[in-house]
Amino acid sequence: MKKPNSTAVVFSEEQKQIIARILVNLRELKSLKQTDIGEYLHLSPGTVSHYEKGRTVPPTEAVFMLADFYKVTTDYILGRSASKKDLNETYSKKLTSKMTIGDAVEIMLKMTDAEKEHLAYILNLIGNNQK
Repeated sequence: MKKPNSTAVVFSEEQKQIIARILVNLRELKSLKQTDIGEYLHLSPGTVSHYEKGRTVPPTEAVFMLADFYKVTTDYILGRSASKKDLNETYSKKLTSKMTIGDAVEIMLKMTDAEKEHLAYILNLIGNNQK
């Protein structure tokens, strides 16, 4: 893999805007102001504004701090995952003594549409009986 040089564009404009929207959404969900985030990151509100407008992308350290603060993954902040949580922990949980949730997901991904419909029907029945 070719190492990017200092002038290489790491994030496209579209990626910057995705990250910006995610940062605004996360902040607004917590009813916080840019000054609150700036204080947490030890940055000026102007710098936070630049992140939220997609002018600049937060450096790695800031992404890690924001992920911890919002309790999401760094991949979520960077727009690389739709899930806010780390699915590795979930997928490694035991479904049965011989199967993890990840194993079950792998099987489901190989199912035909008809098989998926049957499985969804069964899960729905089980879920309704749990109420």
